[in-house]
Amino acid sequence: MRILSHYFATRFLGLFVMVLAAALMVLATIELVLNLEDASGWGGAAGGASPGGLEALAAAARYLGLRLTSYYLADVLPIASCIAAFTLFALSGRAMELVAIQAGGVRPARILLPVLGTALILSLASAVLHETLILRADQIWSRAEGGAPTEAEIDFARRAFWVQKGPLITNVGHADPEKRTLHDVEIFERSHLGAVVRVIRTDRVAIEDSGVWRIDEGTVWRFDPIDFSADPEVERGVPLLLDHEALQADLLLSADPALLPIADVRSYLGNAPRATPSSLRRVVRRLHERLSSPWLVLVFAWLAVPFALRVDARGRIAAPAVGAVVTLSLFYVTQSAGQTLAQRELIPVGVTPWVTIALFSLGAAIAMRFRST
Repeated sequence: MRILSHYFATRFLGLFVMVLAAALMVLATIELVLNLEDASGWGGAAGGASPGGLEALAAAARYLGLRLTSYYLADVLPIASCIAAFTLFALSGRAMELVAIQAGGVRPARILLPVLGTALILSLASAVLHETLILRADQIWSRAEGGAPTEAEIDFARRAFWVQKGPLITNVGHADPEKRTLHDVEIFERSHLGAVVRVIRTDRVAIEDSGVWRIDEGTVWRFDPIDFSADPEVERGVPLLLDHEALQADLLLSADPALLPIADVRSYLGNAPRATPSSLRRVVRRLHERLSSPWLVLVFAWLAVPFALRVDARGRIAAPAVGAVVTLSLFYVTQSAGQTLAQRELIPVGVTPWVTIALFSLGAAIAMRFRST
């Protein structure tokens, strides 16, 4: 019995790796065909020169690695699991292996559980992969495409987020990239000795396309860097234009707590951040998507089983395969509909991924139950 369980688990794992590799190769080919120029010039070249042969090859490899990992891998993993499970049991049905196993008095659960157990292990490995390789690639890709900083450059573990760059420490309540504005802003400017020489506070900062910060009404405190006992000079309602490169306006506008590790996202949300409700809903939605996504490797393998077991010695695989594809399509349609309802505040944010998983897993269990009766 142990040999039989090992046989099916090993075949499932081998099919999973083969399907995953094939899918990534197809996606890499498509990316190269559609974005060859971007891929070969990824990262630029020193002095603005066109990259040479080896440099272009290295740039294309780096582009493909980041693109495939950040954009495709999270979705390809569960789909590969579904295809592997379907192929395994469909081929076993066509070869009469399942009939022979049942004729020998072995219950179907004895071969299903090792496969699902392997899928569970792959789900746990996927969870680790999501929080390491995929998250890091997503951060690098987002920063390269839109100037978004990584979690090491911006601290989100407070009600506001902070950035330290050169002599400036900037505290921002929340950013609105669509309107190019920052709200609840404090800027601390230090001397070369580290003493604070100026503090600027304002409710709103408008960031122009050139990167200049425009403050219509700000409060400015100026401190004597030598005489610490001297009272600061205070100016209120002061209009200011700040053109400090160190302020890094685009980085602040692109600051995205959703790209933090899950523990840091929870800490950020737990500290009641001063962000807009729409921004908070987006972060909560992304948090639940990241928490639920690794489990799809197990769920999709389970969804494939009822369809694969319909394949018998006659080899009629088309109808079950179409049924499995339609089920996966309905899964993603349901998720998309739930996200739309959450955006319109008709259902709680973060419910959709878990409810969708529960509904379709229950549907697969009912299908298996009816098959066995």
